Amino acid sequence: MDKIFAITSAGKTEKSFIDLRFGKCENVVIFNVNKNQYSIVENPYKEDENSGINLVAFLKECCVTSIITGEIGPKVSALLETEKIQVILYHEVKMKIKEIMDRINP
Repeated sequence: MDKIFAITSAGKTEKSFIDLRFGKCENVVIFNVNKNQYSIVENPYKEDENSGINLVAFLKECCVTSIITGEIGPKVSALLETEKIQVILYHEVKMKIKEIMDRINP
């Protein structure tokens, strides 16, 4: 089974910074560690009322096994626990996506 991370991103390149908001993040990097491949998708739910819940469903469809972000709400936290998706919380605002991917897959 592939290890697939979702990293919330403020921009559309690997040089972008992490977006510390989960449901309202601008973009999501889907990073397949086993294949060392990634794609960046715009968060289609960032304007929704239940953006975090909807984003979890989307990421589950993408077979994501772990999420890296800055913060999540209690409803999303409970859902991720039910779905058995790991959450890694970062608090460094100036962390670039490339740096995070390098830490995951040195």
